[in-house]
Amino acid sequence: MTAQPLDYTSGPIDRPRTVGAIRRALPPSLRSRFQAALDDAAPEDLFALVAQWAAVAQTATDPETDSAARAVRAGVATVHEIGEVFPVLDGTL
Repeated sequence: MTAQPLDYTSGPIDRPRTVGAIRRALPPSLRSRFQAALDDAAPEDLFALVAQWAAVAQTATDPETDSAARAVRAGVATVHEIGEVFPVLDGTL
C-alpha cells in the first residue's frame, strides 16, 4: 500500500474558541441564529452548543465547504475504507 500526501496544511485546526470569536467568525446572516441558540440553551448544554457553532463558523468561511457538501449529497464524494485510513482497523496488522 502506498500513501499519497494530503493537500491539507499541517498544524492545529484554527477554530474560534470563545463566544465572541465565534460571533465574529460567523457570516452576518448566521449571527442572530447563534445568539438565539445561546439565549435558549440550558446551562448544561452551553459547552456542546459553543463547540457546534465553532465548527459552523470554521466551515462557513471555507470556500470548499459548499462543493464538498454537494458532492456528498450527490453521492460522488471520494470514499475511503476505514482500513485505508487507519490500517490497524482493517484487521491485517
